[in-house]
Amino acid sequence: MIAYQHRVFGVALRMLRNRSEAEEIAQEVFLRVHGAVEDFRGEAKLSTWLYAITSRLCLNRLAAGERRVAREGHETLERLTADVDPAAQLERGELEAALQRAITELPEERRIVVVLRDLEGLPYDEIAEVLDLPVNTVRSRLHRARLDLKAKLERFLP
Repeated sequence: MIAYQHRVFGVALRMLRNRSEAEEIAQEVFLRVHGAVEDFRGEAKLSTWLYAITSRLCLNRLAAGERRVAREGHETLERLTADVDPAAQLERGELEAALQRAITELPEERRIVVVLRDLEGLPYDEIAEVLDLPVNTVRSRLHRARLDLKAKLERFLP
């Protein structure tokens, strides 16, 4: 169950870009699972059920505007000081920050498919099940999201 907790937290963190909000969402996911575990029929994998709950809660949070200001300065400073080659770390940090910013700026319906496919590695059919969408819609949204990301990250590409 610990592995599921880390994955749920990871998805929430990537969607919301805020550690405390991601912790709140992860806690809410497992509270809901605990309250509805008898309703789980096993027709889908447990991970699919957890991703579905997590993505809905994250999208609801984003839509409701219950956002707090992300405080990533401390984490960025830790990453910068941990590398032996400061110039390389700075360049990686800039690319990582630009990528995270670009993902954050994606429309919510595209952001969730990028997070689930490219960051979590879920197959298309599982993403379709999690989001209750046709597989072709998932593929289309992912394609558009990747085009958006490519356009936003042009200056980092060779």
